[in-house]
Amino acid sequence: MSATRLSLPSHNGQSLAVYCHENAGATRAGLVIAPAMAVPQVFYADFAAFMARQGVRVWTFDYSGMGESWSGSMRRCRSDISDWITQDFDAVVQHAATSLNGLPLFVLGHSLGGQTTPLLPSVARISGLINVAVGSGSVRHNQPRVQRSAPLLWYVLAPLLCPLFGYFPGARLGVIGDIPRRALFQWRRWCLTPEYLLSGEPGAREAYARARYPVLGLTFADDELLREAGSRMLHDAYSGTDVDYRVLAPQQFGLSRIGHFGFFRSAQESSLWPMVNDWVQQRCVPT
Repeated sequence: MSATRLSLPSHNGQSLAVYCHENAGATRAGLVIAPAMAVPQVFYADFAAFMARQGVRVWTFDYSGMGESWSGSMRRCRSDISDWITQDFDAVVQHAATSLNGLPLFVLGHSLGGQTTPLLPSVARISGLINVAVGSGSVRHNQPRVQRSAPLLWYVLAPLLCPLFGYFPGARLGVIGDIPRRALFQWRRWCLTPEYLLSGEPGAREAYARARYPVLGLTFADDELLREAGSRMLHDAYSGTDVDYRVLAPQQFGLSRIGHFGFFRSAQESSLWPMVNDWVQQRCVPT
């Protein structure tokens, strides 16, 4: 199994850091992993390697302004979430689909990555979507601890610190992570809207309803950030396709904790990861 670093141009010409994970054997399908907010692609490397060993070619990437796709001061980054979707994420999907020569391409979205997949301009090129810990980030769908701190973030820290620093300096505060200013304020708008991006982003609800690719939704009962009701709301918006929606508790797998981020820990290789591999393999055409 190898991981090759690519410098892939986004649709607006910015250079994206992308890693392609594959083995030396036959490839049955492809998978693009779209990261959560402020989570670098290296977080998904172990899972990508696991899927590559199963015959799935996997691409991971960092959005512009994030991780390895940025150097220098984030103050200069003008990207928002719409740019991440239509310029960055879509460029990776197009590159992956073209290189697969007709083999099926799947997307795995973690949190933000899954929330925004229906908005991809090239969404018709994907054969299925796996949502991991994907739910509504609206304040009303936050877990109680997050709900109590949300007003401080959205009404005090964001409005004060973004003009001062030119971006949101979350890393030094221990809050989410460093985020480009425009991306944070777009996300803020969604989070302060009762139905999150479904009503906070023009055309989002219609994009969900147009989806015709199958969806696997993995929601975790012990998610420390998002309530299950918000996850169900987003998955119910896929009104025109098959949705395999699962609420998973750690006790089902002999685990003490999964939460919002735990699915991708290497310790889950034998317990949680085969669910995704099985779902993908069942939808692959024979090579």
